[in-house]
Amino acid sequence: MRKKLTSLWLAIGLCSAVTTPVLAEQHASHGAHAGPQSTSSAGAQPDIAMTAGEITRVDARSGKLGIRHAEIRNLDMPPMSMVFSLKDPAAAARLKPGDKVLFHAEDDNGRLVVTHIERAQP
Repeated sequence: MRKKLTSLWLAIGLCSAVTTPVLAEQHASHGAHAGPQSTSSAGAQPDIAMTAGEITRVDARSGKLGIRHAEIRNLDMPPMSMVFSLKDPAAAARLKPGDKVLFHAEDDNGRLVVTHIERAQP
């Protein structure tokens, strides 16, 4: 029994060693195939993909937002609800749950960060 468990852990370790670099490479290339995503407004930085979303939670103290969002193409992420850090934590004070927004998020070493956010035009 112990030998079987040792063999199992060895197999799992080998699988991890083989797939981890592949997954890291795939993750690093997510932004490479980003295309136009959502409309970019006049106030947005030029040439950044904006994603539509709705604020579900605001934590001004930690500078984090809960956002229910559309597909984030530059991150190869399907629509879902999740928490993002804000590059500018002061932006949290201008937002409230229920606000419709356009935002741009980036992967900062495994941490998803909103680098630009604005209220969507009705």
